[in-house]
Amino acid sequence: MTLEALRERVLYQTNNDADDLDDFEPHITDYLNIGYNLLLYAYSHRHVGADDAPPLADPADEPQVPERYQSAIADWATWMIYRNGNLQKQQRGQQFRYAAEQVFAEARA
Repeated sequence: MTLEALRERVLYQTNNDADDLDDFEPHITDYLNIGYNLLLYAYSHRHVGADDAPPLADPADEPQVPERYQSAIADWATWMIYRNGNLQKQQRGQQFRYAAEQVFAEARA
């Protein structure tokens, strides 16, 4: 899944909050790289930013983890967006946090 595909997934998952797009859109790539870092560390004990694991920056960049785990990166970014909102948004985001954490645990095993 490319960075562009991950961004599109986050935008799809947050479709109910299109009014807030201007607030969170500039941060999506940062949030995706945070999720990528968590997943990469769970999978291979490496961090994003190391010479062999650059952050996702170009729309065609792909995470260096198996594709079956990559949706967790978008789930974590969606959680990061919702966690900064009101209580209703935080509750909406919990499902994405839980889904990402499940994949992180699977990648660790």
